[in-house]
Amino acid sequence: MVRTVWTLGILAALLASSAGAGAPAPDPQAVLRAIEDNHRGGSGRFTIALTVVRPGRQTEYVLDIWSDGEDRALAVVRAPARDAGQAFLRVGDNLWLYNPRLKRALRLPPSGRSESFLGSDISYSDLAGRDAEQDYTPRIAGTAEGVITLELRPKPGAPTPYGKLLVRAQAATYAPLEWTFYDQRDRAVKRVTFSDHTRVGARLFPTRTVVEDLLREGYRTTASLRDLRFGAVPETCFTLQALEQGCE
Repeated sequence: MVRTVWTLGILAALLASSAGAGAPAPDPQAVLRAIEDNHRGGSGRFTIALTVVRPGRQTEYVLDIWSDGEDRALAVVRAPARDAGQAFLRVGDNLWLYNPRLKRALRLPPSGRSESFLGSDISYSDLAGRDAEQDYTPRIAGTAEGVITLELRPKPGAPTPYGKLLVRAQAATYAPLEWTFYDQRDRAVKRVTFSDHTRVGARLFPTRTVVEDLLREGYRTTASLRDLRFGAVPETCFTLQALEQGCE
């Protein structure tokens, strides 16, 4: 998640420059959809190394992920040993957690979704992964040096704590580069940067993500994907049984 201050004058100049080139203005909704399609990558299985950095300490997690590339995913913690066996299942807007010590699966209520996932800078709400298309209205904020910037404003009644998002992507491919989240006071609070894109069919899927808390120095989470195996995932991976027993 990333932020930059844009003045109205700069935006006006960028838009005027684009119009002057004679190129048709891209449809902001189509651009946002293309960016999100790159995020999804597609159906498959992979492993994530999650590094949570806090002032004076660092924690490493390893998780196996199964995803249909849309709105279903299963994540199982493999390391460290004290957290191994914890699992998270997302189906649409629903999110379940499994605690191996209690041997219980719980559905996370909406009130708990602002809490941190494994102590990282990622919230359960982020994991719920509501499409930005669903909650925000985009507009083209500018294009410069091969990068297109969208400004997203919440739709009326949208369940989001943010007042604005700035989204930067490669102008030619719409591969995501950076998302910056602003609170209701127009204060940048979180930045996500994407890199190490890999091609999956027509998509450019980022395999490294860095999440920074812009209000607290030294708070950062890095997610690095490895062992990517794209392809169909069995339907049985997205069930409560798989949440408790895993999916192989």
